[in-house]
Amino acid sequence: MKKFVIIAVMFGLSACSAAFAQIVYSADTVVGPIEMSKANGPMSIDLATALRLANANNHTVALARERMNEAVAQCQRANAMLLPTITLGASVDHHEGGIQETSGTIRDINRSSGFVGLGAGATGAGPIQVPGVGITANLADAFFEPLAAKQSKLAAEAGSAAATNRVSLQVATAYFELVRAKARLAIATEAQLNAADLARVTASFAKSGQGLESDASRAEVEKLVRDGKVEQARENYRIRSIELAELLRLDGGTQLYPTEDAAALISLADESASGSELLLAALENRPEVRQNEALVKAAKQRLKQAKYDPFVPKVSVGFSAGGFGGGTSLGSENDRHDVSALVFWQLDNLGFGARARTKEQKSRFKQAEIEQLRVLDRIASEVREARIRAESRKRQLAIAAAAVKRARSSLELNKSRIYESQGLPIEVLQAIGSLALTRELVLDSAVEFNQAQFRLYTAIGQPGKAE
Repeated sequence: MKKFVIIAVMFGLSACSAAFAQIVYSADTVVGPIEMSKANGPMSIDLATALRLANANNHTVALARERMNEAVAQCQRANAMLLPTITLGASVDHHEGGIQETSGTIRDINRSSGFVGLGAGATGAGPIQVPGVGITANLADAFFEPLAAKQSKLAAEAGSAAATNRVSLQVATAYFELVRAKARLAIATEAQLNAADLARVTASFAKSGQGLESDASRAEVEKLVRDGKVEQARENYRIRSIELAELLRLDGGTQLYPTEDAAALISLADESASGSELLLAALENRPEVRQNEALVKAAKQRLKQAKYDPFVPKVSVGFSAGGFGGGTSLGSENDRHDVSALVFWQLDNLGFGARARTKEQKSRFKQAEIEQLRVLDRIASEVREARIRAESRKRQLAIAAAAVKRARSSLELNKSRIYESQGLPIEVLQAIGSLALTRELVLDSAVEFNQAQFRLYTAIGQPGKAE
């Protein structure tokens, strides 16, 4: 009877392994016993597809691009500051009653005037109030503002690239977490099937009198524990799917199914390269470096603008042409042409306002320089941390792989002892748990190595990435 039970245990474990292999490697099935939403169904996805969807759909990326578009429009507006404004219009003026002459005499006057053409607001002998073609400009603004706006545009473009890189890192991290959740569910399912089969056999063994009731109870407890772990893994898998779907702006009810194997390692950056080489690559490629350089230059141009503003004149030039008529009532029109030009210097608030504005822009320039140094320090720290993580995860992966090998060997040895009548089926429990634990260690090390690789790749600016 004992030999029969041993054969049943071995057959059950073999069947569990076969079922596990089918669960993990079948591309047509969703991992484990997960019940997918029949309305949406599973959606296969790989890392490249996830990154493309994020680049197209993610809110943060879209917002950064719109800020870039805004900066481009502001640059275009600054470049157009010296272009004239064209006004087409008409005006009518009528006066009845007293009016004072230059000599002081009051006279009753009844007069009208009208104008139509290039400009508006022609009255009597006075100038046209709204020139037909006019330029009114602060020459300091007209010179420095386009320079500052150009740098702001470059900063926004680099900021958009930086936002895309950050979102790519978020998506890659979330994708690998989904891969981890899928594989953890498969590992939990394998252990659950093994524990369930062992519980069934030990219960039969105890019933026949060939085993202890306590062993059967212990095996049943292990089965229940494994049932709970499968449910936890199922929950985690669904949550990770929702988190990735949110980043990609997909329907949260769609169960995402990662097609890539958890054990497949990616190679995007050389973690064995020296820290100075990696930092140099980061300084050459990180868009944040370009962004802050542009922001410093923009602040410098606006500081110059504030300093030179009191010494640079303001100008106003206008030209108008049209038909003008007048008299006691609007009569026949005559051609009228007006040209005006003004140039003046302005010292705001006795100079105190100009001085305060210069101090304000100087402070903003200093803030931009400090922020630039802060970003450089942060980039250096990110490169060092990412390199350490990638190197450490690689070593941990080798250690975990050796642990799995030992765990498999332990399971086989326990099976052999049963065949040789030196042990009982209950002794397989510890080996089942050890194998599940070490497989999770390998999984965690592989997933975290991939995450560290992508983090290092982002930290050095994703060199070679298509713009």
